[in-house]
Amino acid sequence: MKVYSYTDPNEINPENIFSDESPLQFQKGFSLFYQQYLNSDVKILYSENLNAFIPVRYFKLKVFRFAQILHAPIINNTELEASKQQQFFEELVSFHKDQQLCQRFIQPHPYGILKAVPAGAQSCPFGTYINQLDTMTDTELLHSFDPKYRKSVNHAEKNGAVIRFGRDQFSVFHDLYTQTTTRAGIHCDPVAYFDALYKYLGEEHIEIGVVYDQEQPIGAILLLYTKYAALCTHAGSGGESKLYGGMKMLHYKMMQHLKAKGVKVYDLVGVRINSNNEALEGIFRFKKGFGGALKEGYLWKMDIAPVQTKVFDLMMKIRYRTPMRDIIDEESN
Repeated sequence: MKVYSYTDPNEINPENIFSDESPLQFQKGFSLFYQQYLNSDVKILYSENLNAFIPVRYFKLKVFRFAQILHAPIINNTELEASKQQQFFEELVSFHKDQQLCQRFIQPHPYGILKAVPAGAQSCPFGTYINQLDTMTDTELLHSFDPKYRKSVNHAEKNGAVIRFGRDQFSVFHDLYTQTTTRAGIHCDPVAYFDALYKYLGEEHIEIGVVYDQEQPIGAILLLYTKYAALCTHAGSGGESKLYGGMKMLHYKMMQHLKAKGVKVYDLVGVRINSNNEALEGIFRFKKGFGGALKEGYLWKMDIAPVQTKVFDLMMKIRYRTPMRDIIDEESN
């Protein structure tokens, strides 16, 4: 395999290979964000056998090295089919073992769904709902929604809902996002995280939308995008309002907005498949209502150096009193 990097002068620079037609994870700004804000290196690995590329994040915890796949392998900005992905991952694992590049592949980010799993890996089914913007008119997009969602969008629009886009909506977005993560008891990315996104990706790859009931903000979303796809990575809701359908209208208007910018795909970023968790099933049903196609695949992880990773796991268990868990662990129970 060949190794490319935007940030390591010792590797091949991929700047002339990828464009705004490529996934976000192949962009220079994405690598810079991971390097400068997350203290991680993103390298793009190339399989000469399959003529395909994949972005992989590398980071260290103490003396332990980890790798994380960030997007499925692509050729000419198209994901490899399942059988080819299988071949790619077997080659990728062998390469990392031979070169001793990491001790463990952790699970991909939820926006990195894969179509195959290499032998010996732990995995779980995972999916996402995809709206294909470039093949539908605005009217066809709305009619692809669940009938109740269409009714909600129309109700919100007729009853005074207002949508505002742009970076000047950031403080409102972050307030609603913070309220939502606090209620849910989950991690909240700080303002510095988003400042770094804007610094390295630029406003041309980030869009914020806020829906207002009169002047009361009631919902917000933030997406990262190239023309290849838009990823709905952050959202929030809150505020006193009797207006229903605001968030559904916001997603619809955002689809229209990004479609006009030439974005081909609207990705709602991640749903659990057949989860026993009612809250997660609720998220599944919510995202399904927007009428997109369910893209099914897997998240997988693998220990490259099992003895060393057992030592790491023991250290983490002693320090935090409980094993570190990910989506794969949760779904295996």
